[in-house]
Amino acid sequence: AIRGAQLGMNVAVIEAEHLGGICLNWGCIPTKALLRSSEIYHLLHNLDEHGISATEATFDIQKMVKRSRKVAKQLSNGVKHLLKKSKVTV
Repeated sequence: AIRGAQLGMNVAVIEAEHLGGICLNWGCIPTKALLRSSEIYHLLHNLDEHGISATEATFDIQKMVKRSRKVAKQLSNGVKHLLKKSKVTV
């Protein structure tokens, strides 16, 4: 849509809920954000291997999910901004 608008075409995007679709809002991106949080948790539990000591790490799954949704929302807002900037009708 953005490329079409850049080429001078009149372009519209039809989206029932959230710009960016399934991958950005519910699939790939939120999953990767959760995986990153899990990776950090794992790294904290293995600091001793690197000669680093720290107090015990805990996790809060609700905060992890909230962060993943925040990341997805930020990217969706970015898509919205790019579409508006390119004068794509939503």
